Amino acid sequence: MEKRWGDEWTPGMRVRMPDNQSPTNEVRDGVIRRRSWGRERRKPIWNFEVLFDGDEAVRVYGPNHMASAVEEARKAGG
Repeated sequence: MEKRWGDEWTPGMRVRMPDNQSPTNEVRDGVIRRRSWGRERRKPIWNFEVLFDGDEAVRVYGPNHMASAVEEARKAGG
């Protein structure tokens, strides 16, 4: 199977990251709901659907956002 950027982050993992739909980029807690594969500059990647706590709509983030988001959630005990 082809290795993709983001293989280490899976659905169900907690995240703490800026809400890309908030005008103030408020930092929020949430969970990775799904991931879907794609390509960026011809390299295989995962895109991630994040559901923030208390919301019903998911937001989509690329793998470049996930490393710090998962680490911040771990630091916060999530």
